[in-house]
Amino acid sequence: WIHGNGNRIDILNDTWYGDRPLAETLRGPLESGSTNASDPSRSKIRKSRGKFKGLETLKKMRVYNNAKLPVQIDMEFRRPFGENTDDLVGEIARLVTLCASFDVPYWRDVPEDRKIKIYEKLLDKFELRVGDEVCNDIHIRKIIYEIAGRRYRDVRSILYRHYQSYATDEERLQNPLEDINANEWAWLVNYFGSQKFKCNEGGEPPAHELWRLTHQKKDGSWGSEQSRHVYETVKDKLEELASQPCDSPVASTPEEVLSLVVRQRSGYVRGPGCGPKPPSKSAVTTATIAGLQAQVKDKDERISQMEELISKQREDMAQIQEKLFKQKAEVTAEVTARLKSDMSSQLNELVNKKFMDMMFQFHRDLGIGH
Repeated sequence: WIHGNGNRIDILNDTWYGDRPLAETLRGPLESGSTNASDPSRSKIRKSRGKFKGLETLKKMRVYNNAKLPVQIDMEFRRPFGENTDDLVGEIARLVTLCASFDVPYWRDVPEDRKIKIYEKLLDKFELRVGDEVCNDIHIRKIIYEIAGRRYRDVRSILYRHYQSYATDEERLQNPLEDINANEWAWLVNYFGSQKFKCNEGGEPPAHELWRLTHQKKDGSWGSEQSRHVYETVKDKLEELASQPCDSPVASTPEEVLSLVVRQRSGYVRGPGCGPKPPSKSAVTTATIAGLQAQVKDKDERISQMEELISKQREDMAQIQEKLFKQKAEVTAEVTARLKSDMSSQLNELVNKKFMDMMFQFHRDLGIGH
C-alpha cells in the first residue's frame, strides 16, 4: 500500500546493497531535514558499494551439494516457515527489484510474464514443500505472488522516497535508483507527480478499510465468506460505538475493534508481514521436550498399570490352579474308594458263589455214596 505522503514506509531490511539495507541508500536530504535541493552535496544519494546478489543463499546451496533449499509452506496461514524462510523472502525481494516492471500503478498490473519469471527463478534455488511433498501448484504460486506483492509495495515506497529527495523532475530523471530501468523511472516520476497519485495522500486508511482492500478481489467480491463477515462486523461495531459517549471504556479505534473481532494473536502485525510470527527455536525446543516428557510419563503409567494387571492375573491363575489340583485329588480319592468298594463286593460275591458251588458238590457226592 503506497501512500503519497510517505508516512508509512515498509523497509526492505532483507534487500541489501553492499553491507547495508537498500533503505539506507535513500537517507539523503529527505531524512537529514535539508530542503535545499540545489545544493549538490545535499541532493545526491550516496552510492553503495554494490548490490546484493544472494551470496548467502548460494553458500547454503553448496552445503546442500548445490541442491535446492527446502522451504515449508503453511497453507492455512499462506506463508513460508521454518528453515530457509529468510533466504526465500530475501530472494523474492531481490527478484522483484530486478525482474518486476515498475511502470504500472500496482503489483496486480505487473505483466504475467514478469511474475512467472520471478517464480521460475525462485524455483531454481528453492524447493517448496507442503509437509513431505514438493508442491508447485497454483495455490503455492499464489502464496509466492502475495509475498512478492508486499515486497513490490516496499520497493515502490522506497522509490517514492527517492523521488522526494529531489526538488525537480529534471533532477529526478537524472538520478534514477540503481537497478531501476530508466524508462520505468521516467514513468514513475510522471506518475508520482500526477493528480491521480496525489489524491491518495492523507495517510493510511482505517484498519477495517485496509482489511477490505486486501481481502476483496478486483470485481469487488470477497476472497472468503469469513473475510466479508469480519469486515461487516467491524463496520457495524464502529457505527455502534460512534453513538456512545467518548469516555466509553470499550475499544473505540478501528484497529482495536478489528483486533477484537479477529482475535489477533500475540506477535502478529495484521496487514504487513507474511503471517503470524512463528515461535522461537527455544520455545519450540522447550515445548517439544515437555511434550516428550509427558508422553514418557504417560507411557510409564500405562506400563505400571499393565504390570499390576498381569500380576493380579497371575495370582488369580495360581489360585485357580491350586483349586483344580485340590478338586483333582478329591475326585481321585473318591474314584479310588469306589473302585476298592466295588472290587471288594465283587470278590465277596465270587467267594460266596464258589463256596456254594463247593457245598452243592459236597452234598451231591454224599448222596451218591448212600
